[in-house]
Amino acid sequence: MSLANKPIIDKATRLLEKASYDVRRISHNMMPGILSKYGLFEAVAGIFDEIDGIDGLHTELDITGDPMRFNENKEIMMYRVIQEMINNSLKHAEPKNIFLAMHVSTDKIAVKYRDNGKGFDVEEKMKLKSFGLNNIISRVKFLGGDLKIESEVGNGVECSFEVPVRSAANRTE
Repeated sequence: MSLANKPIIDKATRLLEKASYDVRRISHNMMPGILSKYGLFEAVAGIFDEIDGIDGLHTELDITGDPMRFNENKEIMMYRVIQEMINNSLKHAEPKNIFLAMHVSTDKIAVKYRDNGKGFDVEEKMKLKSFGLNNIISRVKFLGGDLKIESEVGNGVECSFEVPVRSAANRTE
């Protein structure tokens, strides 16, 4: 190696190290270890623990019923739906409170999400085909559920859906 090439090689090495770090970070965000190791309910609790208290935000999580494990696909999809709801609230709504209730019964998982943020016109958002909202809708539909969204400007948002415990996305159970 000539001395003339050393700065280029050093820069390339730094870029590779940064790229490697970014790939690890993205991989972790895509499939948090807590989700694969402990399941959906612990992973959701982890999100709530992580954001509670940030900028005065109060979170409340209520999980009832049997917090059983589901197949990996179902857990990932449900985790992504809840994560997207939280991200939308934090990014757009400036809420002071976020509440999530999950109830597991023998035949379904019922989820109710609520924030007291800015709210929005649901019809208008549906027409705009917002990427985040479309992700939520398509994932819930894939899981065999229906999403209900209630919101109006100035009054926060409430989303609820039920997913069958046994569904097309959950054939192994």
